[in-house]
Amino acid sequence: MIKKLIVIALTMSTVAGCDNKSLAQQRAEKLAQASQELLIAVAWPLQSSKATLIDGINLAVDEVNQSGGVLGRKIKIQLKDDTASLSKGRLVAQEIADDIAVAAVIGHLNSYIAAPAAQIYERAGLLMITPGASVQKITEQGGKYTFRSLPGNRDQGRQIADYAVSQGYKNIAIYYIKNDYGIDLANYFEQRAHELGITVADRRSYNMGGDNHAAILADWGAFLATDAIFLIGSLPESAKILQEMRVAGLKVPVFGGAGLDSPELIKLGGKNTEGTVVFSLFNMGDPRPEVQIFGEHFKKKFGVLPDSTAAQGYDTVKLLVQAMKTANSAVPAKVATALRATKNWQGVTGVDTYSSKGDLVGKHLAKVVVKNGKFEYFKTTALK
Repeated sequence: MIKKLIVIALTMSTVAGCDNKSLAQQRAEKLAQASQELLIAVAWPLQSSKATLIDGINLAVDEVNQSGGVLGRKIKIQLKDDTASLSKGRLVAQEIADDIAVAAVIGHLNSYIAAPAAQIYERAGLLMITPGASVQKITEQGGKYTFRSLPGNRDQGRQIADYAVSQGYKNIAIYYIKNDYGIDLANYFEQRAHELGITVADRRSYNMGGDNHAAILADWGAFLATDAIFLIGSLPESAKILQEMRVAGLKVPVFGGAGLDSPELIKLGGKNTEGTVVFSLFNMGDPRPEVQIFGEHFKKKFGVLPDSTAAQGYDTVKLLVQAMKTANSAVPAKVATALRATKNWQGVTGVDTYSSKGDLVGKHLAKVVVKNGKFEYFKTTALK
């Protein structure tokens, strides 16, 4: 009887010991052990125009697994649909964070989800790389495990304003979606525009799904003197806005942020998109061999050339794999250290160098123009 009580007491003590460990500790211990698969979660709006991210991820995972995996372990992807909803995004993030077998999460697309989700992952000791959320505060919250695989809005705003001045634009109007992404990018663009001597002739915001575009744009068409319009938004709404601009008689050039970076823009907007310049996270016209090989492999597998979002998915997996190999570990803290030390890693979307805050440094955006109903990439030369 006494022996049985001792065994029960020891068992309870062991369970209590496990319960006292944080999720971060439990995850680190689990991932330090060799296992058959390496689980990576992907949290994304799976029914959106940016769902091609999953195709890029799957191609990268196939290539990694066929070459022996990571540290002798095959990658397994766990898909989670955050539906572009804040409430659902939080739930999805918590579900992922609670699973100590998850080594990393790729996501989320929307900054208003990625910012709170990053804090959930931080508490759980889980590494997050977002290929879509560009708001600066995501990486400036002091996170140890939070990274971005695209330029932040500070960098994007500067690059887009530099383009505007190169085109000789002196007066620019900004039309932006009223959310974290739109406000953040508009602010950084305007800051840089003032530094360059560009006048912001007017700046107006709109609510997602709003129907007040016609009234605002009609006023611009009738009374506003501007050289160009900077459109910050997402799809499908931005295609409708371009149509409303043309109806309002606005014939000035329009250039748009990376939220418009999808062939869906042309499909939805038709002739109203002609001449629109869009800043892109990927350039299929880049002559580097790795870009052209990626395009060939993607088209062979999916029947079409990759868009920017697919390229982002592909690169994010390859970057994560590279960091795990460098760290010789899947433990998030060690992978995070390896990512921060990444300098001049060349992916299909360009060259990645990380800051101490988990942001990319000096990564250039590509540019495309809608010409004859298709995206035409601005000419570039191979990176050295």
